[in-house]
Amino acid sequence: MLATATGCVDKPTEYRVRAMALFKADQHDEALKACDEGLKVAPENVALHIIQGKALFELGRIDEAGEAYESALKYGAKRPASELTEAQLGLGMIALQKKDWSTAKARFVALSEANPKDGRAQLNLARICLQMKDLPCALKHGEQAGRLRGRSEDVLFTLGRIYLVAKKYEEADKTFSHICEVVKEAASCPYGRALVAAQRGDTKAALVQLELAVDRKLPNPTELKNDPLFAPIAKDPAFIELANKAAR
Repeated sequence: MLATATGCVDKPTEYRVRAMALFKADQHDEALKACDEGLKVAPENVALHIIQGKALFELGRIDEAGEAYESALKYGAKRPASELTEAQLGLGMIALQKKDWSTAKARFVALSEANPKDGRAQLNLARICLQMKDLPCALKHGEQAGRLRGRSEDVLFTLGRIYLVAKKYEEADKTFSHICEVVKEAASCPYGRALVAAQRGDTKAALVQLELAVDRKLPNPTELKNDPLFAPIAKDPAFIELANKAAR
């Protein structure tokens, strides 16, 4: 049972505090009810619309979540962009889920403009641009993410893949190798180096690195056999054996 100290707090704030506490406690249905009650009192309350969007998203009501976030942007139109980042992020994540790359890009561009040091926004932009096959854009944002979060495994792995797609093999190998320096025993390090070797046509080196990655337990083992960057060695019996081993 959650309770909030109300005292002299105004009603919209009371509902916002209660809704956020419920949301953080993973009581998403109850958080949504608190938002709905609060919005009856203050229909233009930006914070309540944002929490409402978060609760709806967690409940799988994606389109309604989008409407809530859009309402937050509408009623907060005169506020600084920095105060609306959660709504932009929510809409960006919805677009990513729907694979609506152009909309997702616009949302994360807005986030990066509101906070140029937002490494997560830069990383998402890099991934989106890669999906859109816009390599200059992917390189720009991937390298910016690297400057901001150069010890993040996610950032380094994404940047390595971007370099690889751009056929910058030396940069890709150095980036994947750097993962081993910052995240000891990470499977993504030898996995990335296996990708580089495969793209270079060095099947033996690719298989050695891939076996090491499989032994370290891949986070998404069933996706290995369908990774397009392994296409040059995809029909090799040893690769098929390793893919099957990873999936077991």
